[in-house]
Amino acid sequence: MEQNLDVDEIWRALKPWGRYQIRQLSFMWVAILLTALHLLVVVFNGYTPQFQCAEISPTNQNSSINSTYDVTYDECSVTMSYNQSNSSQTTISCPNGYKYNAHDDISSFVTEWGLVCGESIKVDISQFLMILGQGVGGFLFTGLSDKFGRKTVHISSHILLFVLCLITVFIPSFLGFAVLRFFAGMTVEGLLLSSVTLCVETLPMEWRFVAEVTGVVSWTTGIVMLTPLSYIMQTFSWRYLELLLALLSVYSLVENWLFDESLRWLMANGRLGEAEKVVRKAAKMNKLSFDQVIGIVKAKMREMEALDKENGVILVASDSDANWKEKNLDYPDGNCWGIPFNLYADIVVARFRITQITSMNTLYTFSFDNIAGDNSALGYLATFFVLMGKYGITGAFSSVFLFTSELYPTNLRNSGYGFACAFASIGGVLAPFANTFHRYVAWGPGVVFSIMCFLSAIMTFYLPETRGRELPTSIEELKMWYKEHSGILTSGTKQNKDFVEPKIN
Repeated sequence: MEQNLDVDEIWRALKPWGRYQIRQLSFMWVAILLTALHLLVVVFNGYTPQFQCAEISPTNQNSSINSTYDVTYDECSVTMSYNQSNSSQTTISCPNGYKYNAHDDISSFVTEWGLVCGESIKVDISQFLMILGQGVGGFLFTGLSDKFGRKTVHISSHILLFVLCLITVFIPSFLGFAVLRFFAGMTVEGLLLSSVTLCVETLPMEWRFVAEVTGVVSWTTGIVMLTPLSYIMQTFSWRYLELLLALLSVYSLVENWLFDESLRWLMANGRLGEAEKVVRKAAKMNKLSFDQVIGIVKAKMREMEALDKENGVILVASDSDANWKEKNLDYPDGNCWGIPFNLYADIVVARFRITQITSMNTLYTFSFDNIAGDNSALGYLATFFVLMGKYGITGAFSSVFLFTSELYPTNLRNSGYGFACAFASIGGVLAPFANTFHRYVAWGPGVVFSIMCFLSAIMTFYLPETRGRELPTSIEELKMWYKEHSGILTSGTKQNKDFVEPKIN
């Protein structure tokens, strides 16, 4: 094979939705689904049930046998009232531990290690470490993915996640659990971003949005699946739910033989022998001949674009990362409501420019976040506005995944995801504090999220329009394109004249 062959033309010649591509994408969709389960399982494993102090005997508190007493059990303290010559009260923290509802004493690591009252902050710390691990993993694994290949990082991350989950099942202390959460966050991010990149690089230009939308549907499906799985396991220890998630990843041990490296990455790195093997395998699975595929590609190619040398990556990254941080602040507020948007996005992304969609949905979220600020005043109407805001932020979050992949050349694409996800982790770390903020200022979170949505939407106009353009291969190609297409006056005004609208039924 020749290195200058157009990868998009190869995928078109192979038929975009052939058996090979569907098989390749299926493994990525399953991996994305699993990352959602692992990231959010703490909602159930770290559930804090209703509780109060366990019963005590007043003789343990050196009270007189002849005294009359009254014991009041609260969540975090016991109040003992004595009535001898003078009335007196003694309040102490729970000396005999805590009493939980039936089954709740084993169903959560919160109850197993008594992480309530003064110890409750440890639950937030465990999730904080998970998100911090995501940020570190975003930097580490994405760079390795660009250097050593998407498949290598995907499989390594998946096997590590499987092993970490198995260790978690038997971990005896919270300290060990918290450390494992950090490393689990790293591997989840490596698995997620390598999967997303493989999805985007497996289809030609006009079908990239479908790969992205189906990936986000897989993510949302994973979130929705977590509830019935946790319901089934509610009478068992949280360790069994963790074991179940580990077993769902057991196939990672043989994953090396189940899917192939990204063809685009192989071509960009000059590994033509391996690329030819991939094309031959794909052609065979799609019932085509290798020579037929290469002949079609060469017939459609006339010349390669002239490449310049320089970069426009830093300016692109600053706007893109601000979008990711803002989306991650708003995103955790809902789950299954994302599915309708992803179905709607399947059609909309094919009709409008990416910059328009990202800005439109972010402004949409701005409007509903602002209206729904004071939930107590609006009642059910506030819930409706929150769902509408979730609808918008899912749209923006979905499109920014696709947008980011189209802003970076092949050998920096996964690093671009990692840099953006590190900023997203900032939003993820700040998001849990929105509840505390709301307790003091009811309208505060809505206003803050609204302002950030508005600013993010404005910044998007300074990014170049990517719809209808092949994924950039090198940094040299990027500067010329960015100079011609970026800026608020030019964004989205120029489009590849050869772009063909996919048919959406």
